[in-house]
Amino acid sequence: MTAPIFISCLALLFTVGSFYWIQVRKGRLKLFPVITFSGYWKKSRLVLRLPVVLFNSGARPRVITALRLTTTDNDGETIILECHSFRRTVDPTADDMEDMAHAYAIPARQVVTKHAHFAVDSLPVFYQPGPTPFQVQALVDASTNWRKLGDVAVHVEIMHTPSYITYSNNPGVWPASLQDDAARYRARIFGTDALPLDAPGKPVH
Repeated sequence: MTAPIFISCLALLFTVGSFYWIQVRKGRLKLFPVITFSGYWKKSRLVLRLPVVLFNSGARPRVITALRLTTTDNDGETIILECHSFRRTVDPTADDMEDMAHAYAIPARQVVTKHAHFAVDSLPVFYQPGPTPFQVQALVDASTNWRKLGDVAVHVEIMHTPSYITYSNNPGVWPASLQDDAARYRARIFGTDALPLDAPGKPVH
């Protein structure tokens, strides 16, 4: 092979490779940690609203058709929280509904945040003093198989009211009494002589 032909082949390979990388390549979806969350936890239901922040590293859009959270409680039971809706913000308000859960696109090389409202109609048993690990799963593009997007650690152990409120996932900003309040609340939920859990507060929606 002569030098001009060799150089032409290299140029062709570079052109094809560049086109694939810039225009065609299907990238990875990167999930970012949860800094703030909201929700409520009572005997009949656990709700978590998480900002699901995804970065698409590829050259093609990716489509998320469904979202859910999975974890295992202290009894070894698998807990699945399905995404029911999207909200405008992490902070629960009476008019925060954006839309019911639906497919959405993440454009190439961009970040998209969805404030997803996840819920399960049961009482997961979480006794650990630290954060609970949740796996964020999704149906991506045309696939009908759930795919792991990543793991997030959520401090559900600080939830202390059946009202739908916001929490910081950063222990450095917690009030001094927060963990004690949460421990008393968990005792009420899991105890046989629990106090009424429908206390006044923000409306549950």
